Amino acid sequence: MALDVSTPVPVVDGTKITREEFLNEFYKPQKPVVLRGLWKQYPAYDKWNMDFFRETMGSIEVGLFGNRKEDISKTLQVPNAVMRFDEYLNLIQNEQTDLRLFLFPVFKHKPELLKDFGYPDIVKGYIKIPFMFFGPPKSIVRMHQDIDMSNVFLTQFHGRKRVYLFGPDQSTLLYRLPFNVHSTVDVDNPDYEAYPGLKYVKGFNVTLVHGDTLFMPSGYWHHIEYLDGGFALSVRTLAHSLPLKFGGVWNITVQRTTDNVMRKLNEEKWFDFKKKLAYTRAERAIRKLAGA
Repeated sequence: MALDVSTPVPVVDGTKITREEFLNEFYKPQKPVVLRGLWKQYPAYDKWNMDFFRETMGSIEVGLFGNRKEDISKTLQVPNAVMRFDEYLNLIQNEQTDLRLFLFPVFKHKPELLKDFGYPDIVKGYIKIPFMFFGPPKSIVRMHQDIDMSNVFLTQFHGRKRVYLFGPDQSTLLYRLPFNVHSTVDVDNPDYEAYPGLKYVKGFNVTLVHGDTLFMPSGYWHHIEYLDGGFALSVRTLAHSLPLKFGGVWNITVQRTTDNVMRKLNEEKWFDFKKKLAYTRAERAIRKLAGA
């Protein structure tokens, strides 16, 4: 039985929603939403496609990552493969693979692409360091939170993506591993005996298509599946509250540093400790829910 992700993410017309409506209905209450067509105002909406990137950036080399079976508490740093960008785009369109290209700083390679888009004025506080994500059909982005706790605007340009979202208030029941932003839970095949807290989890679902911008509020867990070979771009804003801003700084500095140091000292014992602590916290939360 799959996790309860039966609640659809609401979809609104991104070409008509006002700044006041967005702030009051979604941003301030931290509710996810799809802003359909938000980027129609920019040239990238129609200009960016597979052929465009093949022709303009095909010769650069990119590092690619597959769905490796490894300690999922780690952040992937060493790529599985390196190839020309145009070869990779051909691969994800025409062949089976699990190789993904993520957090791709495309604008470092071609700064003039920054002229193809802007930052929608429905909100302020953008972190103007955009990234792109490319992937083949059936590839999975494991469930995680963004470590800086920023708000994310993920715009789909080619292909479809299925996204599951879970609020940060469900982190304990999702068995968040201490000192990082991952979980050992398999969202697609949940083990309710090993993780009984999952019975209490409720999430959102949405399938993104070309022109959809998904607003993911600070700290939301997201699990993504590429239904087609395609790509998207993300821009972020600072967390809207001081506690969330502090949480992001804490994650990037203290938590990540502690995790890296302890893994170097004794990786296996440290990972076991984190799993046990996550389980203990979930059991405590389950008892509270049962007694409510």
